Amino acid sequence: MYASTSGMPASRPVMPARLPIAAILLWLGALLARAVPWLDQLDAGAVLSAFWAFNPDNYSSVLAHFSWAPRVSIAILIGCGLGLAGAVTQQVLGNPLASPTTLGVEAGGQFGVTVATLFAPGLLAFSPDLVAIAGGLIAIGMVIALTWRLGFSPVTVILAGLVITFFLGALNMAFLLLKGEWLGNLFIWGAGSLVQNNWAPFMELWPRVLVISVLILLLMRPLQVLQLGQSSASSLGARVGLIRALALFLVVLMTATVVSRVGVVAFVGLAAPVLARLLGARTFASRILWSTLMGGGLLLLADTLAHWASTWGDGSLVPTGTTTALIGGPIILLALQGFRNTHHMPGQESNLAGFQPSRRAPLLVSGIVSGLIALTVVVSMSWSPGLDGWNWTPVTQWDDAWVWRGPRLLAAMLAGVALGLAGTLIQRMTGNPMGSPEMLGISGGAALAMVLIVLTGADVGRAGQLGAATLGAAGALGLLILLARKHRFAGNQLLLGGLALYVFMDAGLRLVMASGGTVASQLLNWMYGSTWLVSETEAFGLLGFILLICGLLALIVRPLTILPLGDTSASSLGLPVTKARLLLLLLAAVLTASATVVIGPLSFVGLIAPHLARVLGQQTVGRQLIVAGLVGGLLLTLADYLSRIVVFPNQLPAGLLAALVGGVYFLWGLSRHGKA
Repeated sequence: MYASTSGMPASRPVMPARLPIAAILLWLGALLARAVPWLDQLDAGAVLSAFWAFNPDNYSSVLAHFSWAPRVSIAILIGCGLGLAGAVTQQVLGNPLASPTTLGVEAGGQFGVTVATLFAPGLLAFSPDLVAIAGGLIAIGMVIALTWRLGFSPVTVILAGLVITFFLGALNMAFLLLKGEWLGNLFIWGAGSLVQNNWAPFMELWPRVLVISVLILLLMRPLQVLQLGQSSASSLGARVGLIRALALFLVVLMTATVVSRVGVVAFVGLAAPVLARLLGARTFASRILWSTLMGGGLLLLADTLAHWASTWGDGSLVPTGTTTALIGGPIILLALQGFRNTHHMPGQESNLAGFQPSRRAPLLVSGIVSGLIALTVVVSMSWSPGLDGWNWTPVTQWDDAWVWRGPRLLAAMLAGVALGLAGTLIQRMTGNPMGSPEMLGISGGAALAMVLIVLTGADVGRAGQLGAATLGAAGALGLLILLARKHRFAGNQLLLGGLALYVFMDAGLRLVMASGGTVASQLLNWMYGSTWLVSETEAFGLLGFILLICGLLALIVRPLTILPLGDTSASSLGLPVTKARLLLLLLAAVLTASATVVIGPLSFVGLIAPHLARVLGQQTVGRQLIVAGLVGGLLLTLADYLSRIVVFPNQLPAGLLAALVGGVYFLWGLSRHGKA
């Protein structure tokens, strides 16, 4: 049996010609684009020699040596390091979408630096690396703890990592809003800036990157064994757990070292390995090599685009993290087209029926939730802190208190109702209990429209904002459905695609925030749900709008009940499936946009409210819609009240407070699924 095959030549993967060609074109394009602006000031030889010498009598030569050359060098160094870290992360987890960014390592490093800046600045003076590494280890430790029961299921790992990234980002924003005078420059740094004014950062960083890279390369052979699977690798004597732990620790070291120096340059560690794989890198050794090279070229190109945007614009700094984030969205969408997940999505197991709670009378449940809303309104209007301590405002004085407390309270309640209804529509329509306006990128689409309005300086009023946000939300949801059609609207493609769209919104936010000024401050407050910006007219206008939409929802109970049966069965029952889906998409988009304009794009209320409605025993479509809307209203009403009193006399945005609670709930849901 073996003799017949012994003479056959061993087949080795052949490297496609397009791989080195693409790498060469990427590097040449990035280097030429970076050098061209200097050729009208210096000759080609002087530009090249700027890396090691300069002419003290020529200002352009001095500037090229101390600013341009270090920036080019550090972009290449960091890009290569992140590309290597991304390739190793994907090998360790067997996950083509894993990277330091999607596992929360970069966000954890930034969180560590933020906390140290506020509470232990001495640690930063001693070593910024230590606090960044500690934050990165906390983030990736949370991901591993949440997903190890599922064997590091690819989609679940990415979801956990991205939600942890959002959660830590919300904490960073809370600190920024409370301590803006201390953290303003830190936010610009966190957006990822490679601007240099001497060679000191590069000279300090390159030995560390080199040492970590060598240590990673020493693990190449053990990491190659992991391709055989955990059982086979263990049978060959490999200590799989130790190998994974060492490799991930080195990845955290590499990523945190970079983050502590230049901030978050997102998605280079994802884009480089994905491009290398798509261009034909098959073996682990080739992926390591070409991911490293692609990473250096990609970050250099992204930094060049950021520099050009800063030069051609109004002089405001465009962070490199903005341009790299714009790369991340398309990369995730591109990788999704050929991605297959071998595990169920959280919440999509076939045994869900066993966890359904007992049914309860809808009138009783609705009455109790409505009573809690009324109690929250009374407490919020009456019992609040003041300059002389806590005071109780009698009902006879509510007219005066209404001006300050009423409109924001009403707007928060209505935004919660809208998100609860939108979340129920989305979860029912997609059949995915983890779907929500936030997780599907619908809120991100609405927010992107708002960011564009701010960037253009257009004065469109509240009605114009609502219209633009609706178009953005509908466009995002429509694009998602279009992308997910060939996957038959599978939950993993919808969720990851939505998170990819959210990346675009995040890039726009970073761009505006890095510019600073009052516009950036106002946008930051709105992005995280500052209900104190709402006027009485806007609150009552939103009330009429929500009442109108609720009347339309009565028409979609039957279609929403039939659609989960499948297109064939729904059509046989006389339902025009395409028109029904379009109507549901538009309703979900309009509800999301109306809430996003008031509360910001990220609160997770659209995820929590439908779940709580099911927990309260409302299983049918109509009953779940009613209770989910009421629960959403209760959650944001309570969040608005707490946001006023928790850090008095300062205030936290209600949407930010809800996002922190919602992020914890989402992560708890993932861990609960793992135990199930």
